[in-house]
Amino acid sequence: MGRSPLCRFSVQLVVLGLAVLLSLAVAPVGAQSQKSGAQAGTAPAGNIENGRKDFIQHGCFSCHGFSGEGGAGPRLAQNPVPFQAFAQYVRRPKLTMPPFGIQVPDQELADIYAFLKSIPPSPDPKSIPLLANR
Repeated sequence: MGRSPLCRFSVQLVVLGLAVLLSLAVAPVGAQSQKSGAQAGTAPAGNIENGRKDFIQHGCFSCHGFSGEGGAGPRLAQNPVPFQAFAQYVRRPKLTMPPFGIQVPDQELADIYAFLKSIPPSPDPKSIPLLANR
């Protein structure tokens, strides 16, 4: 005969407890690796071309557009967000973006950030003849 519902619940509770303890043990390691990439809010050196490739490889383009122009996700190109805020949000987003945790290494984050910062700003709509005549 199978286990009683109370026994199954107890097993699930123990598994949940172990998962919480494991996540608490791993959290400080992740926090230290985040700090190693940048000092006091400055972005570590990043490679723009690698960042473009990483942006596509990790699927960022599917929500943020190929040039970070936005879409289902917010616009990222030319965003004045400091690197530390960018890295923290990628690792632990607060809205609908999936958390990447430590799946994206610090250097790849720096490369993606460099790529996003390298994208030139959109032109002023008044400088576009078709839009200026409206």
